[in-house]
Amino acid sequence: MAAAAPIPALEEAFADSPPLHQEILEYVSRNPQSLGLFQRISQYIIDTKQANADDRDGPATKRRKLETHPGSQIEIVSKSTLVAELSSQPSLLRIPDISFSIPQRKKFTLVLTTAALGAFNSNNSVEFGVHLNEVDYVACVPVPEKAAKQWNFAIFVKNSHGISDIATDPLLFTVTDTSPKGSAPAESGDIRQTIIATLNPILPINVAEPSVEIFRSLTANSYRKNEVSYHVKSHLGTKEGFLFFLKNAIIWGFKKPLFCFVFDSIESSSYSSITQRTFSLTIKTTVEFGGKEIEFSMIDQVEHPAIDDFLRRNQLKDASMAEARRAKIPSSLIKENTGAKSELQAAENEIAGIDQNDSDDDDDEDDDDYEEDSDRSDHTDASDSGDSDAEPTSKERIPRNLAEEELGSELEEVDNTDDDESGEEN
Repeated sequence: MAAAAPIPALEEAFADSPPLHQEILEYVSRNPQSLGLFQRISQYIIDTKQANADDRDGPATKRRKLETHPGSQIEIVSKSTLVAELSSQPSLLRIPDISFSIPQRKKFTLVLTTAALGAFNSNNSVEFGVHLNEVDYVACVPVPEKAAKQWNFAIFVKNSHGISDIATDPLLFTVTDTSPKGSAPAESGDIRQTIIATLNPILPINVAEPSVEIFRSLTANSYRKNEVSYHVKSHLGTKEGFLFFLKNAIIWGFKKPLFCFVFDSIESSSYSSITQRTFSLTIKTTVEFGGKEIEFSMIDQVEHPAIDDFLRRNQLKDASMAEARRAKIPSSLIKENTGAKSELQAAENEIAGIDQNDSDDDDDEDDDDYEEDSDRSDHTDASDSGDSDAEPTSKERIPRNLAEEELGSELEEVDNTDDDESGEEN
């Protein structure tokens, strides 16, 4: 019998057991169709050995971090368990060439079992993944500002929401509106529908998708004009991104850090930096989620009614006006400002043509300093016709009524005309 050709994966997997390695080679030479099976078994053994070696190195390396570029990492606890779940259990779904963005920007094969979801590299080994029982939120939303429709899947586990002090990366991958590669012609649905239909029965929660009943943008979709937009453009510092208002959560993406505000993590929300064109939305998280205030700025004013309606319906704005969160006024200021008009009231009075000083002081006949001035109008006219550079009194700074303030010089011309006519009659 001719010697069997060496198989690198087998040699590495069974390097510590040469007799078993040789027996497998002889079996494969008699049964060539079994080669693929033994290669997968060998790769599983290699991955398990590597993971066990990582675990034995101590606590510092037990949580393995995969570095892709500065500031990017994912933390996988007990990778040996994850590898075992993905390699030993039957695959419910296996889709090649899926574009991942987080934690690595690269194409991988997406593999889904009843216990885990992972990304496999070209060598059929696990790069990263998550245990499904640790997943607490999954969103599938349209990729904004693309002519061809694409969908982003964002998968969050504990501490991957972007708002915790001890943070890990979520999983983020993109699919198109096409059928999965290798699917039978009779199979219906696109990749997105296939993934959602497979995930929902085995996840603790269903995949969240946008809908017009939950939220819809009030800005027209300039990329696909006949479709509704579900996102709102905003900025996080200098980074431009998109807010999605979904069932039980608000998501901001899709540049790192990716934020997921589940409703239970939101203490309050508020508006600031309001201008004619834009405003900012600030979300404060609860103490359990870090107690941070994160501001999303440069949101178009057109979107305010839709956002405000979403926040009110889900009672996410009520806490912002809670008594406990209001600024406390020192007692000295309370005494000093007792009876003083608010700035808003003063503005309203001025617009309405109300001179509070006149009504309180000069026009009250019961006051001691009340002095009837029958020539008041003549005195006013004389003051108006005098030196324009003279310092006006406090009463003259306040317009008698809104019409006089707006018309200004036109009213003066009318007054001067009346005086001239009176002079001619005399």
